Amino acid sequence: MNRTVLAASLAWCIWCLACAAPTLVAIAAFTVLKRMGAVDPAAGAWFADNAAASGSFVAGQVAGTAFRAMAWVKLAVAPVALVLLAKSMLRRPRWAIVLLVAAGVITAASHVLDVRTASVGEAWQAAVHAGQHEGASVHASTMDALHPWAERFNGAASLTAIAAGVVALAHAAPRRAGP
Repeated sequence: MNRTVLAASLAWCIWCLACAAPTLVAIAAFTVLKRMGAVDPAAGAWFADNAAASGSFVAGQVAGTAFRAMAWVKLAVAPVALVLLAKSMLRRPRWAIVLLVAAGVITAASHVLDVRTASVGEAWQAAVHAGQHEGASVHASTMDALHPWAERFNGAASLTAIAAGVVALAHAAPRRAGP
């Protein structure tokens, strides 16, 4: 396998993991922490009578951190992966290039939404910690509006990243014969 294909494969794997990992962290965090009724001591009495809401609040903190971190990994690795994937293809059908470009654009949009959603989540958490009911309510509403879009774009980024890599590597240089 030539070095470009190897580097493209590695960058592509990191890109796909950066797209999918936060979703897996969120699923695990919300499943476990909500069921446990995890408590954030700084939230005080905010969720005193609702253990599931308290667990969701804590899970949101965990998931938000994962999404923010991986948003930056995606942004850093996706362009490298895209260039290497394009470079590794022997034949570059127009539709394959369009798929690579679409994967890059969707990943960039996913990055923007992930960072924005994580920022709103942090503002909501800060308002809860400060006991600011009105501010927390505003941030929670904004989060409710942003979250479905962030979720959709993150899924689309994962799917297009996987598809772009599969297509590009299917058109990649074959293995060399001999030692």
